[in-house]
Amino acid sequence: MHGWTKKKGGAKYAGVGERTFHEFLKMGLRHIKLPSGSVLIRYQDIDEFLEQYVVNENTVDNIVDRVLGDMS
Repeated sequence: MHGWTKKKGGAKYAGVGERTFHEFLKMGLRHIKLPSGSVLIRYQDIDEFLEQYVVNENTVDNIVDRVLGDMS
């Protein structure tokens, strides 16, 4: 998706609550604040922010490791 959104729309896009999204802004999610006080966030910046938290673990490997660990 291209373009900009306000905080409420950004929270919906990210699939989180508005409080959590506000925390994302505090954590460094890029945004702009207009002279009117409105905060705008690019959809692309939301995607890039969330990409920092991608889990690259293989679920099958984790299960096997747990099962083998329980056997020892």
